[in-house]
Amino acid sequence: MVPPVTRDAELISDLYNVVLILAVVVFVLVEGLLIYSVIKFRRRSADEMPQQVHGNRTLELAWTIIPAMVIAVIFGLSVDTLGRMTARGTLSNPVAHVHAINDVAARQRVERAQPVDLVIEVIGRQWVWQYKYPGGDGVTTSEQLVVPANKNIRLDMTAADVIHAWWMPELGPMIYVNPGEMSYVWFNVPPGDYIGQCNVYCGVAHARMISRVKALPQAEYDEWYAQQAAANSAATRPGDPEVGKNIFLNGSCIACHYIEGTKAQGRVAPRELTRFASYPTIAQLDGFENNAENLAKWLRDPQAIKPGTAMPNLNLKAQEIEDLVAYLLTLK
Repeated sequence: MVPPVTRDAELISDLYNVVLILAVVVFVLVEGLLIYSVIKFRRRSADEMPQQVHGNRTLELAWTIIPAMVIAVIFGLSVDTLGRMTARGTLSNPVAHVHAINDVAARQRVERAQPVDLVIEVIGRQWVWQYKYPGGDGVTTSEQLVVPANKNIRLDMTAADVIHAWWMPELGPMIYVNPGEMSYVWFNVPPGDYIGQCNVYCGVAHARMISRVKALPQAEYDEWYAQQAAANSAATRPGDPEVGKNIFLNGSCIACHYIEGTKAQGRVAPRELTRFASYPTIAQLDGFENNAENLAKWLRDPQAIKPGTAMPNLNLKAQEIEDLVAYLLTLK
């Protein structure tokens, strides 16, 4: 278990420790009885028949009642823990994990559940988490969620393709995120970097669907947000292949794409990118010539170019697109 940083994570950790202690006691008891039985009732000579025991009402009652009591205790503690966690609303207004997107009554309960300082929209897709910030500045991020520390944060989550699960062990419980439905989670964390993992198998690159949360002091968060908003306006310089390579190899691209000799070993995309610049077209789309202009269009909004493509819109910033185009066109 990682050290908990929220009250919810502490509750989960406490419950885990109780279950672990009970499991250890049961393990030692069962294994001890097995060893005792093997020794006591072993055959001591080739012609000896060990003592045969058939039926023991006392023992049968014991190994039925004791496990039932253990399970009842764990069930009661689990229900109590769930009721006290704030990640699902409040004790007086608990919010179920999943609602229909247009469920007005559920949405009203969510709004009333807790006062919040910041609400961020989250989309889970194969195999990246994407975050959209409020404020009208068009600030979005992929993979890393940046939030102000010691503030009440709510994530409004849905999935674009298959079921995913938001799970940050240091922050609290796992939340299912389903296509066509809304899930919500609340948290308040001190400054720091936290890491989690999609906790439901969601396809061949599931293991690469990492979630990262960076909590900054308010002043640093405001500075970060201002930089992101400014970066949305336009590219500020020509594309840099080295910067583009760094974006590609340290971002979500490697979950699906393969480039020989690099850590991009994804095998989901139909074509490898080792010699991408030599391909006549992009996305095997007839007439969509492989050049810088078209590649920028493709990276900006793949669905607009080829509806139904598995390539997600990563909400790349203008400068990131310029740098990625510069890098990909060096792959000959």
